Amino acid sequence: MRHLALASICLPALASQQPNPPHVAIPRLAQAPSMARDADLSSWEGTLRITEFGMIMPDDRGQNRWPTIAHVGWGPDALYVAIEALDPEPAKIHAARHMRDTNTGDFDFVGVDLDPSGKGQTITRFFVTPLGGQIDEIASDSAGENASYDCLWDSTGVLTPNGYVVKMRIPYSSLRRVPGEWPFRILRIIPRERRYGIAWPPMSKDVQCDICQMARVSGAPVDKPGSPFLLIPFATFNRTQSLDANPSAPTQSQTRLGMDLRYATRALTLEGTYQPDFATADADVDPLQINSRFKVYYPERRPFFLEGMDLLGVQGAQRQFYSRSIQNPLYGVKASGQESFASWTFLNAKDLDGGQILAFNGAQGVDALPTRDTAASVKFQTDDRGSGFSFMGTDKLLLGGPQYSGGQSGGIYVDQYLGREFHLIGSAMTSESHLPQAAGSPLSQRGTATSAELDWNTRNWSAWITTQATSPDLVLLSGFTDLQGYRRDNGGFTWRENWNEGRFSQANATLRWRDLSWWNGDPMDRAVGLDAYLETAGRWSFFLNWDAAGRTWADDHALSVAARSLTLGGNWNRLSTLRFGWSATRARTVDLPSGDPARLQSATLSVYGTAGSVSYNLTGQQSDLDREADALRLVRARELVATGSWQFPLSIYVKTQAFVVRYDGTEEESVDKFLKAFVGWQPNAFTNAYVGWSGQRHRDPTAVLPSERMVERGLFAKLAYAVQF
Repeated sequence: MRHLALASICLPALASQQPNPPHVAIPRLAQAPSMARDADLSSWEGTLRITEFGMIMPDDRGQNRWPTIAHVGWGPDALYVAIEALDPEPAKIHAARHMRDTNTGDFDFVGVDLDPSGKGQTITRFFVTPLGGQIDEIASDSAGENASYDCLWDSTGVLTPNGYVVKMRIPYSSLRRVPGEWPFRILRIIPRERRYGIAWPPMSKDVQCDICQMARVSGAPVDKPGSPFLLIPFATFNRTQSLDANPSAPTQSQTRLGMDLRYATRALTLEGTYQPDFATADADVDPLQINSRFKVYYPERRPFFLEGMDLLGVQGAQRQFYSRSIQNPLYGVKASGQESFASWTFLNAKDLDGGQILAFNGAQGVDALPTRDTAASVKFQTDDRGSGFSFMGTDKLLLGGPQYSGGQSGGIYVDQYLGREFHLIGSAMTSESHLPQAAGSPLSQRGTATSAELDWNTRNWSAWITTQATSPDLVLLSGFTDLQGYRRDNGGFTWRENWNEGRFSQANATLRWRDLSWWNGDPMDRAVGLDAYLETAGRWSFFLNWDAAGRTWADDHALSVAARSLTLGGNWNRLSTLRFGWSATRARTVDLPSGDPARLQSATLSVYGTAGSVSYNLTGQQSDLDREADALRLVRARELVATGSWQFPLSIYVKTQAFVVRYDGTEEESVDKFLKAFVGWQPNAFTNAYVGWSGQRHRDPTAVLPSERMVERGLFAKLAYAVQF
């Protein structure tokens, strides 16, 4: 904490502007305007007409060259928004059919940000590309954007000789809404020689928050109940062979029925799922594991664990609740609500594979047993910028095993803006676990984790300083502990600038330092680093990451070995059809298993884009770890990942995913191959039908009889249909 006090004295206190958002009344419409896929807006008479858009990207200073007219009105059943996006160079508009929630081609798009809760903490984003494609997200100032969020709404889009026109219908029944004024914003993104952006109301980089600058709109008909229920019954079919343990295993078929249910009112949203199926989620591809002692974090893609999870997803000293610790839920129930001063979320699920999580953390004899998982959080708001303090609790209880086996955790989180430029973030949590052992008695552990961070931010300058500690016995059975038994202090200072004209688009540079030590005070790692980024007007970008440590560690023991690394990389994003990125790393480090000094080299190349209605992404990576003394190859890892989608008319699509991962060297040898392909139909976020095939092969050259075998293969299919009432 002494570091935080020193930082608050030493950092310069430059003045910044106070947010001054406009207050606007949106008119109510007697009848719904036309949502036809055309440029005719004659039925949109009586809506609020908005034309005063200002630049926000790359910089907020300069003249807006893209005339934009928005028409907004409260309809009988939904919020209606039509946007005329005029363009002085319409031939340069990036437009193509694409799968929902994908923007591989860096399309033009327009949309709205909306906060029906009125709290200014989390917003829902509704974006539409020129041909009517949908991208919806949730976002916050602290956590950024999450494009996995889905909502039931309608959109159309059509190209015109002077640009394009989109229409949006956002049903009230899809929004958790409260009386009063709602934060509201209209955005337009224009990818050209730069990635330009404009917004209404105009925004300033001198105001150190984003959501607080949104307009406040009134007149929402919160008295309209809409359709509070969303029912999604579904049927799934799988015909697979699991050949890992038995190369001659028989084919097994399984059909099951499931259901998702949502009920939403002004202050309460209740969701339930039974026998959920997440087969369409992309398979996880492990980042190449070269000399890493940290756990791998996998992003959440499963629909049930996305909406309303912002309170449970808060991260402090550690990630107290990690939704992917619930691996195979039989059912799940989630409730969230809000009042004028507080928001809350509650989740309960039965995980059929929950015993595997306990076994991974040291429990024995529990692999086949389920768990009951519970998490709850409440946040009390202290200002209109999203400040507040939260309490969170989790419980993972083993079902069918020794009584009271599992673990609990409790935490408190502080998120407070101090004046106009400073932001304080802190957390403290404790966890207790009871894990069955072979002798029958439980192994009980109790641990703690604390953190504090002070940020300072202005238009061109920012700085931060943090302190964090995690005890050796911390076990977060419902969460994510990346490193135990250490203390860490770090900080940094950043300069940044943006330009709407000239050779350069944006640039920034950060000088940072860190000091890590073990729980008992022994030094672990001390380093300084530099990060730099530059983007030109032709959409070329270059970055540099340099790190130099006077000491690093191996096998939990500090070594007097200097470590350093340098990474160079870049991207080119000028064309929608062909974009690419690259990076290369060279480093001196310590081989963790042996403690020997080692050389690390890594290179990555990605090619991606959208050509017509086909979106693709091809990424290759190779990493080599060689012993420094004699150049002995310890590990070489190579990975090739390819994904693609083809969007047809009438909401029909084809999607594929494939990867090959190879390891060789004295420490590890293996090969994994995966292929997944399916064809589907998805007219909205929750109605979906598909059929596909997937298979995975594994090769182990170190086996007594080296062989390559199929691990799993089979067909899968699903039909889900959303009914709102």
